[in-house]
Amino acid sequence: MENGQYNEKISKYAVRIALNNHKELKGSGVLFLRQSGESPLLFTAAHVLYPIFQNSNNTLLYLGCSDCDGNPHEIEINVHWVKEKSQAIAQVGETYIHPRYEEKETEKNGKKEYNYDVAIVVLLWEEWMRSLDYYELKGEKVGNDLNGWGFPEAADSETKKEHATILSGKKEICGKIENTEKETGKFSVYYNAGTWERNVTRENYMSCFSGCGLFHYENNRMLLNGLISCEFGDRSVGTMFWASSSNLLLGLMDYFGVEQNYPLSFEYYKEMTMKEIPEIRKEARRFFCDWYEELTEDYHLLPENFSDDTRIGLLCESTRKFCDNFWVGQLKKCILLYGIQKIKPDELTAPFVKILNPCGVDNVRLVFLCTEEKAESVIGSLIEKEYFTKSGDIKNGTIFVLNGKENNRNCNIVFKRFECRQVVCSIIDGYSSISTRKIQHKTYNLCQENEEEDFDIIRGKLAKCNLAALGIDNMMSVLNQGRVDKKCMKKEMEGLLEKVWEI
Repeated sequence: MENGQYNEKISKYAVRIALNNHKELKGSGVLFLRQSGESPLLFTAAHVLYPIFQNSNNTLLYLGCSDCDGNPHEIEINVHWVKEKSQAIAQVGETYIHPRYEEKETEKNGKKEYNYDVAIVVLLWEEWMRSLDYYELKGEKVGNDLNGWGFPEAADSETKKEHATILSGKKEICGKIENTEKETGKFSVYYNAGTWERNVTRENYMSCFSGCGLFHYENNRMLLNGLISCEFGDRSVGTMFWASSSNLLLGLMDYFGVEQNYPLSFEYYKEMTMKEIPEIRKEARRFFCDWYEELTEDYHLLPENFSDDTRIGLLCESTRKFCDNFWVGQLKKCILLYGIQKIKPDELTAPFVKILNPCGVDNVRLVFLCTEEKAESVIGSLIEKEYFTKSGDIKNGTIFVLNGKENNRNCNIVFKRFECRQVVCSIIDGYSSISTRKIQHKTYNLCQENEEEDFDIIRGKLAKCNLAALGIDNMMSVLNQGRVDKKCMKKEMEGLLEKVWEI
């Protein structure tokens, strides 16, 4: 993902927080999705919401949000402050303010500063949210570059112009982390204010930016490092502000029992898959539904059974645990292996298939990989990340079932065994600056030789390693065709596996 795409994506998470039918701007926030259909969360600064609850424990908030195309969406929500964790049940409208939140006035100019300045509001799920990608929460690090979008008071007049929307006052803010205060979960940021009119002061520029999400882009992942809290120091300090760490948000979620669960079932992903099978192909649709019901109702197949697959360390522009594409691909794999290959339900998390070869039968493991990495670079990444070491998770004798975003070519690719051997040898030949011992360490599961072997022998063994790759849509084509019956599908699936296993 390029920086421009990343910046555009994070702008869609920005939330405008107001009272009085959107007329009274109070601050900014950031939308956090947990999983499809589950109540999302609004993260913001505690000092944005705390004063609202001083006169009443219940109030109406008016939120301005946007979908993936930037279209505005208005949310009106009745919120109430839940102070005791024993009373928290994560219902819509519940608001949690950090129990150690405090505000204090500085001695020099009476300006307020805040500690533990984070709050969470449980929102109602709406269908337009499904279009947004997921991001992760990760603590800050000095030197991180940050980007965020919020609704400063100085720009709010834009919302009152002709043809304006409630989002017209949204502005970008960029900065770099200068220092951290681990004790209070704060960090200081030097920011770039951009160009403003002369009458815009530092105070009204920062006012209502409070609660704005601060994102860092790292290894193709969108990471929320924290939220804007307040100005840093006095006016002489210039363009700096305090921010509250995402670790405080994680702690607050844990304190009130707001979990980031796996999807509760495969039901939604079944419906998504059914849309891919034309209605005229009634037999294919019926087979899929029958096998789905058997797996979920009789054998209680659940997304959480496949937690290990969500942790694979390959490029992902979303978060596998909450990604629709990941779970659709995972479900397709399970249905096909159970229904056509007769794999036992309790073996679907680490399935093996038998493939005929001229000398007999190979017992081959299938490993599900969902990634935006190009198929030809996947093996190199797995070697580099030490998945083939002696203690690594992936062994020789594996076919990778590749999945990715919609229209990702990985879903339709076939990398035969002999092609993967060429890829592995090319990768090893490129390791010109590391020792034979380190190469052996990285590729132990592919050659399994002792430490006396030299490079040429190791390379010779790797030239006979047994890896292949097959896109999930290639497998799905066995079911999604004009005429299907169980015997025909089994024969075709076996033929597909034999083809990819060719040497």
